[in-house]
Amino acid sequence: MGTSWTASDAEHARERLVELAAGLPEVTVLPPSEYGHTAVVLGGRRFAWLTVDHHDDGRLALRVGTTREEQRELLAEDPVRFFVPSYDGAQGWVGMLVDPESEPDWGHAAELLEAAWRRRAPKRAQRALDEARTAQQGDAAPS
Repeated sequence: MGTSWTASDAEHARERLVELAAGLPEVTVLPPSEYGHTAVVLGGRRFAWLTVDHHDDGRLALRVGTTREEQRELLAEDPVRFFVPSYDGAQGWVGMLVDPESEPDWGHAAELLEAAWRRRAPKRAQRALDEARTAQQGDAAPS
């Protein structure tokens, strides 16, 4: 499979991933590996990663830990944008193409990231995120 994206596209996708992950408590985004992949971890466990031509598959993709049911729904909803990734797909992970040609929906990516984070995050971290959002909504309310 050939690639239609550039190193600049991969860097842009990485920057978007870092922005999305920044809003999730206790998350670390690791520097790109020697292969260009970027892992998103919580408590030392990866729950998402940006893969760059993983094992020469030609894809620029965000891989996220989902449930098997969620994986099936995403594939049925949009089989062009979503795929079952090699290796971790058997555990319910899903891949989402994020190259410019695929017109990635970063809002949907944010939802997938948060859902994966919530499956692993401690209750106190989830409460902290929910409380921060409630406070932001209160600040945004008209007087």
